[in-house]
Amino acid sequence: MSLIANRWMFVPIGLLSLTVTIATLTVLSAVVGHPLGMEPSYDAKAASWESERAQRATNEALRWVVTPDITSDGPTHSLALRIEDKHAARINASSVRVECIPVRAAEMRQTIELLRGELGEFSCSFDSPVGGQWEFRVTVEQGALRYTDAFRRFLTGTLKEPRHG
Repeated sequence: MSLIANRWMFVPIGLLSLTVTIATLTVLSAVVGHPLGMEPSYDAKAASWESERAQRATNEALRWVVTPDITSDGPTHSLALRIEDKHAARINASSVRVECIPVRAAEMRQTIELLRGELGEFSCSFDSPVGGQWEFRVTVEQGALRYTDAFRRFLTGTLKEPRHG
């Protein structure tokens, strides 16, 4: 028997090789340029699960409302927050911090401290050329009370794709 006459036996080998190649390319395209652990200190966050649960209970009890207003002018983004209680009374917070995370380039995250405007209103600007979907994690402190919230918005940017490396 010659190999040319029995060429059908190379079909499974070819299909298996193609499958391994596609799987390798898929994994490489998912992780190249992106660290596998995008959430910093995730192990510490997981270890402090009880405090995360307690914070959620506090948030539920306070029922504060964070209303964002975001504008973009190229790489400069302006973030304004209005913070109210469940009865629409403005909250006189002592500090408001926001962690700004571009979802497709999470390594470019930054934390900003918002400046107080009128009662219950806080604002700040930050620069980032990355557009796309962003996650904003808000921490509001008023005396001993701490409230956390998160929201996502789509922002314009100057880069089509984030640069890595």
